[in-house]
Amino acid sequence: MELMIDTWNVLHQTGVLPPESAGIGTQGLCALIEGSRWGGESVTLICDGTPSENAVTGPKTMTIFTGPHRSADDEIMARVANSTSARSILVITSDREIIRSIKSNGAQHLGSAAFLQTLVDDCSSTKKKKRIVHRPSGLSPQLAQEWKEHFGIDEQMLEELHNTTMPNIHDVHTPKPEPPIVNKKRTAKPTEPILPDKLLEEARRLLGE
Repeated sequence: MELMIDTWNVLHQTGVLPPESAGIGTQGLCALIEGSRWGGESVTLICDGTPSENAVTGPKTMTIFTGPHRSADDEIMARVANSTSARSILVITSDREIIRSIKSNGAQHLGSAAFLQTLVDDCSSTKKKKRIVHRPSGLSPQLAQEWKEHFGIDEQMLEELHNTTMPNIHDVHTPKPEPPIVNKKRTAKPTEPILPDKLLEEARRLLGE
């Protein structure tokens, strides 16, 4: 697929690029495209005016300046109309006249703001992936050997540890605590005499006197 970009129309979109990417120019735009889902596609930048020192060229990137007597709009519409593979061209623009013309010739279309937003999203996704640090899940062979030597671990000990059966914690029964011993005081029954019979008789006798 070939991306044919209405360059100034894309670069003049506001409210899409983050503040640090404002005023990126053609070079910054190409850098964003290279890091996006379209990084492997052919890109043609159509620009009004005369060539500048910042024009981007490369194996898959071409910058076309239309000069003082032809507009970028006319250049895009003419290139699509004269192409034998218009269906493989994706035109990036928000200009309604261009959109009507290129669609009538079978080309595909994507709005400038939507295109920029896709570039920003792809760039953000790439940065997040780069932040992920994959740490080793285990010791290196050299460090493992150093630990073995430090703690005096040999192959026989490792074999014994490997063959040792770990107890099943579900089979271990915790003994139930014994109930506390309660000191019960003996309570005299109503039928039992509190004092011996002889003392009771002596007391009655004294009271009777």
